[in-house]
Amino acid sequence: MRLEKFRYDDIVILKFVGEFDTFNLPAFSERIDRMIEFGDIRLVLDMHLLTFINSAALGYLIKTQRTLSARKGEIVLARPSKFVRRTLGTLGLDGLFKVFETAELGVAHFKRGTDVGQVRLEHPETDEAGLTGKVPLLWKLASGGDGASQVGRIATLLQDGLEFRWDPPTGPKADARLAESLRPGATLKVKFRQPFVIKDYYFEMEVVVIEARRSTVPEEGSVLHVRVRYDRVKDEDRVHLDQFWRDQDEWKSQINAR
Repeated sequence: MRLEKFRYDDIVILKFVGEFDTFNLPAFSERIDRMIEFGDIRLVLDMHLLTFINSAALGYLIKTQRTLSARKGEIVLARPSKFVRRTLGTLGLDGLFKVFETAELGVAHFKRGTDVGQVRLEHPETDEAGLTGKVPLLWKLASGGDGASQVGRIATLLQDGLEFRWDPPTGPKADARLAESLRPGATLKVKFRQPFVIKDYYFEMEVVVIEARRSTVPEEGSVLHVRVRYDRVKDEDRVHLDQFWRDQDEWKSQINAR
């Protein structure tokens, strides 16, 4: 998932893009909690591009709503997607959040109905926020012999692979060729311990680089965002990865069936 942040006076608009689930909850909850800690207590959540949300993510939003209420703040929802609307209705949670058909109406709610004009959601304060990552990943070139592993951070777990970010080392001893080696077609050996719902699971496998791009966020400098496809996966690892997606699909089917 990607989370884009916009500001209108003292109101923060957060635009959700993708799927909000157990996997990416830690990274996004930490970011939102930090905003609240620094005084952002009026939040408009733009959810028209949020294609999926599960019970863990909803539970976090409910808890955050209570936290903000105690601080005289509030979360409101703007143009929630069909899946979000259906999920809230199915779980009987549609009364916990005020829902508005546009981001402008959400902002106007905090401005006591004042006409706020058009709220532009084109240039977020930060982009690629979902790619900051919290879960460490060790990687090295499959053909790199006994070279030291590099530390990346997993941003998104995909059905056929994953995305991670890596900060290339700097300084006179840094090897610039290492960053250049992260190109499409390169094979990597990766290791990571992934927290799932019940317990953590340790993975060790080979992956193939599909895409590697420099960050578009100026303050991130030379950070690389790398997407890889699972290549050589042990049967036991595949079982755990498939179970994660079966759990997601079951949640979606339960909501869509109601």
